[in-house]
Amino acid sequence: MRPVWPPALPAFPTALTGLDVCLAGSAARLALGGPRLHQPPELIVATHEGVLRERLGEAAPADDRPGWIALGPWRLRPAPEGLAEALAARVIAVDAFGVRPGGEVIDPLGGVAAWRADRLDAPGESALEARPDLLVRLLGLAGELGLRVDEAALARLTEAAGTVLRADRDELREGLTQILVGRRVYAVLQLLERTRLLAFVLPEVAALVDFHKSSRLHHKDVWQHTRLVVRQALPRPHLRWAALLHDVGKVHTRSFEERKVHFLRHDELGAYMCEGIAARLRFPAALAERVRALVLYHLRANLYEPGWSDAAVRRFAGEVAPWLEDLLHLSRADVTSKRPGRRREAIFNLHQLRARIDRLRAEDAARRPTVPSGLGNAIITGLGIAPGPRVGELRRACEQAVRDGRLPPSPDVETCLSFLKARLAA
Repeated sequence: MRPVWPPALPAFPTALTGLDVCLAGSAARLALGGPRLHQPPELIVATHEGVLRERLGEAAPADDRPGWIALGPWRLRPAPEGLAEALAARVIAVDAFGVRPGGEVIDPLGGVAAWRADRLDAPGESALEARPDLLVRLLGLAGELGLRVDEAALARLTEAAGTVLRADRDELREGLTQILVGRRVYAVLQLLERTRLLAFVLPEVAALVDFHKSSRLHHKDVWQHTRLVVRQALPRPHLRWAALLHDVGKVHTRSFEERKVHFLRHDELGAYMCEGIAARLRFPAALAERVRALVLYHLRANLYEPGWSDAAVRRFAGEVAPWLEDLLHLSRADVTSKRPGRRREAIFNLHQLRARIDRLRAEDAARRPTVPSGLGNAIITGLGIAPGPRVGELRRACEQAVRDGRLPPSPDVETCLSFLKARLAA
């Protein structure tokens, strides 16, 4: 049976009409009944980059894949050498076939048969030497497709693990992302550690392995907990990366007080460590910012108790506003207690927090806080602030203070200026 254009894929870019193109990678597998996508679909186009750019005026270089072009949800790879040659260069057979829009399969390495037979062949020594990122990519495909990596292949990966340091950083990051959003991420992360690849590519995470055994007081296995959180998180790249990195600060913040173990400020240190990881693996700026923020704030939502005041809930929602939905998803994934009662209580509290935020937002929208007219001019003259965005920020700070109850419902100009003077002094 000939494959058809999968309805789960975005519409075919009309600007490519008339060019020789094929779906590749996970998009090609989806066309043949493979698993759903968690990353941008790929199209290989048999033409030069200049020709593509002439046709795609609105396209831009893909910030996550050098040499590729971003066109809406698509990632386009120019291939003047031809489709079959570009697919063969992907080396791993199950990732090296393509599907033309009309349904024709291009399969230079016999990848469809290998995929149908649940066979994942490891690249040869020369291929791994030339493309060390394939060490990670192989495990990523195993996780995405639910395929087993045999012992001989694992031994080959372990022996060659050190060469991954020479891998292209963008390809390495994409290979790790493929692992994180895969169906068997819990098991594949363990393979990543077993083959020593984890120690070379993410030593901050490798430090979590058996960390609990070095403690003179009992605490949970942080590596096992991390893998559980990754598995429970929604399979979106930024959420899975945040889940993987959320506890990396624990190794350096563990302390003991009487018979208790503490990891004070591990959230802040973890966020700081994320900056180095993101720089090393060349995270796109938006991904780096979001992962860092989620790691920094990952404890906040699970600290919620019904006794929080409305003002406290508003402050929390305002502080994490750009990442609120992701943070609540991550907080739910971070509940890994083996005690059913504790799990139910934690999840219920998160539902209650979400409901309170929604209620308070509705109430605030119904009664927009009133600050005195002319406050902007008063800020300029009374506080010496130059006209510009900063004036608007300070005016909104007064509005937020009215919501929080730190200012009365209808403050006068002098009350607002006194509040802002104290804020600026602090």
